[in-house]
Amino acid sequence: MQTRYALSFLIILLLIQAPGASSQNTNTQLNINAVDAYIANKMRWPRIPGMAVAIVKDDRIAYLKGYGEADPSGRPVTPQTPFILGSVTKAFTALAVMQLVEAGKVELDAPVQKYIPWFRTADAAASAQITVRQLLYQTSGLPMLREPQLLTDQDAGALERTVRSFAHAHLDHPPGQTFAYSNANYDTAGLIVQMVSGMSYEEYVKQHIFAPLDMKNSFASQAEAMNHGMAMGHRWWFGFPVGVTFPYLRSELPAGYLISSAEDMAHFLIAEMNGGHYQNSTMLSSDGVALTHTAPATQTYAMGWQRIEVDGRLLITHDGGTGHFETSVFFDPDERVGVFVAMNVMSALDAFASPAGPDPLDGVSIRAIAQSVSNLATDRPLPDQGRGIRRLYAVFDLVIVVLSTLIVISFVRIGRRYKRWRHRGIASWPSFGWRTIIKAVSHFTLPLLILYLAVKVPLWGVLVMLQPDLAYWLVAVAVVLLVKGVIELTLMTRVFRQTYAR
Repeated sequence: MQTRYALSFLIILLLIQAPGASSQNTNTQLNINAVDAYIANKMRWPRIPGMAVAIVKDDRIAYLKGYGEADPSGRPVTPQTPFILGSVTKAFTALAVMQLVEAGKVELDAPVQKYIPWFRTADAAASAQITVRQLLYQTSGLPMLREPQLLTDQDAGALERTVRSFAHAHLDHPPGQTFAYSNANYDTAGLIVQMVSGMSYEEYVKQHIFAPLDMKNSFASQAEAMNHGMAMGHRWWFGFPVGVTFPYLRSELPAGYLISSAEDMAHFLIAEMNGGHYQNSTMLSSDGVALTHTAPATQTYAMGWQRIEVDGRLLITHDGGTGHFETSVFFDPDERVGVFVAMNVMSALDAFASPAGPDPLDGVSIRAIAQSVSNLATDRPLPDQGRGIRRLYAVFDLVIVVLSTLIVISFVRIGRRYKRWRHRGIASWPSFGWRTIIKAVSHFTLPLLILYLAVKVPLWGVLVMLQPDLAYWLVAVAVVLLVKGVIELTLMTRVFRQTYAR
């Protein structure tokens, strides 16, 4: 019983908000030394393996640097090292759709079924009302979906199978009514790009975005990126990063799995801040770019971008996280200063680490880092740093140690309790019996629930991916409590028989 209460206490502790500070300064001189010192310090204490930073000013790259290690071999991160972008990919997908809009091949207010005739959800009438614009604004009503059977699919039909799987999905709300973040929107938008253009989503992005922007270290394939020095991702294990390679989700590529480097993302940012122009290439008209940065009046999410206001400044931003990588983009369209930051480690605790983004998992550690780099680059004070992964893991590890110690002590004391039971005998059996039986049986409630979740609930796999230390610790606790419960019930039965045999 105490173990269950302590686990609840852990969750409450993780939700405690730490104080932060935010203020404004209008000096736009890039302060590179402050940025460098900040990043070096940020990496040291949480043990971040590797990071890459790009800062752009107007139409030029003002700063590029890699920090730390790309993989356990010690290979250094460089500005050319590719990282998985996570949900920052959505900005690319929105851009691809807008390119087709300007080419006259897609209409934003046309129903999705015009371009994907078989597109369906569980509500056939509502399905017909979902428009392309609603997908990009994330107001379609499509829920956050994940089909476990598609996670390892790498063939050309993976994306189509993902969108076809929505046929059994129930909308969270009527189309166009309200914002609700869902990768399903951008998976569907990516399939529209694929079906309208007549080429795969991957090939379209390479030809129409990567090539014009001279993004030579950007990829739509993990295998290809790994052959060109992609960083290895990591997960936190009790505050220590451990390298891991996950299956590449081609089935969700348009929503979160493009791969790019800091240098290439600087090119992308220059185009975003300069009306679609990068050097001699134009990826989209200035009006088209402005539209992607514009959100409906009732929300802050635009087309693949989020708009936030900080101390009177409008910032365009988006974060990304895949379970072993984090990225974040911030740019000020008025001062025309943009920042991209990537790091090769993540855990579910990162969702509580920084001020929240549009995605529940996008309030990641790197969000505060990227916004801080943006502020430091323009001589502004640091913004709210959020709770911080170091502080969260200090609480997490402390609670894990305390709970584990209590469980071990309770287990060790089984023998002492058994001796007391034998000594009490039949005289106090009624009260002793019922109280002890209830106590022993309670040992089975939590462990059986945990084991059920681990075996039957698909979301358990997400916990294992995003927070493996907690997932495997819970399984270990479940096993220990089950063994403890079996032992105590066995000893109770023995005392009962011995008592009544006298």
